[in-house]
Amino acid sequence: MPFRESIQRLVEKMKTCEEWLELRRDLREPIPDRTLPDALQMRWAEKDDLFAINALQGFVKETDFMEAALRRGDRCLLLESENRIQAFAWVTFTDVRLATWYTLRLAPGESYLVYIFVHPAFAGRGIGSTLLAALMAAVRDGGGIHMISGMYSNWRVSLGMHTKMGFRVHRRLTQCRLMGIFPTPPKVA
Repeated sequence: MPFRESIQRLVEKMKTCEEWLELRRDLREPIPDRTLPDALQMRWAEKDDLFAINALQGFVKETDFMEAALRRGDRCLLLESENRIQAFAWVTFTDVRLATWYTLRLAPGESYLVYIFVHPAFAGRGIGSTLLAALMAAVRDGGGIHMISGMYSNWRVSLGMHTKMGFRVHRRLTQCRLMGIFPTPPKVA
């Protein structure tokens, strides 16, 4: 076997790949009407909520970047129980840098679902779908036409919820890394 083929096989064995899905939802299509359980209240996040949101995401750092995002027009819809945040969904209307190699450019009327979180104590009860439906309706009522979301293809629960709520795969990107460290250029599938 020639040296070049040996090296190529070695590189393939050391490569790990992940598939990133970009999903899209037309907000002009009907949005399911979901009933909020009595124990939960819905409201928009404010500056004072950002530390709690940050901690729920698993980050415990400064919230300056989140404050700046809210000032730019991002919105975060909260679900609370007994004055504690149990779920939230963050949406932006500005371009999103998803990786060093990819910035999602949003056209007028497009939004990007940055993050959706449901506390494990409330998981499996349709809370995420209820929150997402309310967020989609609010974005639509504000003039939004499309909502885009992104996730790895192995995020089964999130993919299932998005599909149930009318999101469809718009684009697939495969990102590989050599030895789990060095990224290779992504390929659009």
